[in-house]
Amino acid sequence: MDERFTAQMFVSWYAAQRQVAIDDLGVAPMVVLSWSRRVVQSLAENIGAQLSQDWMYRGRYPLYTGELEGHRVSFALVPVGAPGTVMIMEEMIACGARVFIGIGFAGSLQPTAPVGTLLIPTSCISEEGTSAHYLDDKTSFSPSPRLRQILLECCQAEDIKVLSGPLWTTDAPYRELVTKVEAYRKRGILGVDMETSAMYTLGQVRKVKICNLLVVSDELWHEWQPAFGKPELRNAMQRAQDIILRFLAKSLIESALQLE
Repeated sequence: MDERFTAQMFVSWYAAQRQVAIDDLGVAPMVVLSWSRRVVQSLAENIGAQLSQDWMYRGRYPLYTGELEGHRVSFALVPVGAPGTVMIMEEMIACGARVFIGIGFAGSLQPTAPVGTLLIPTSCISEEGTSAHYLDDKTSFSPSPRLRQILLECCQAEDIKVLSGPLWTTDAPYRELVTKVEAYRKRGILGVDMETSAMYTLGQVRKVKICNLLVVSDELWHEWQPAFGKPELRNAMQRAQDIILRFLAKSLIESALQLE
């Protein structure tokens, strides 16, 4: 690819405007990102990570960086939806990020994945517009095998059930048609979100490791049943955070940073 305008160009320009080095923006090689401000703040507080004052989106989409087991780790809030998420990830890659774990929510298409179930997407059906700007091959949406395995092992260590399988990613949550939900359910698609396929495509193109851990927030295989604000969803998200913290605390960062 031969882009006229790159994330590296923008990051370099921004750093020059602020008269700081790119390293001063605070992005670590390992980044945990989420679309929930509460989740990002909670994870950051757990390891004493500090807010980056020079990060370009520090007010709206803050980034925190700390150190654990001798490794720097960042926690970043990113916008909902594939375009904004991938844009900021591109900029974090330009700052030196090499591993991303996403922690967020998904709607479930399967009775075997009720509210509170944890999902690790292993492939994706892409109905978002960002991926096509990176790859024409619609079968390439998959996570880092190493990250996926480590996250599964962390779930097993916490005795937490997690489902792995295909996910549907869409730009239009209010166009999740009944016919489409039913067709994807029959095909074994576990759930639906708005970012994963684009993130996995970015990982393949930019040669960085990415894997998402999602919590089922609402059920779609029957009449819509949301759990936003309910204790069972809060508890499930806390379990997901515990898995991320186990990953970070058990000297697994170095393993994740190694090449596949």
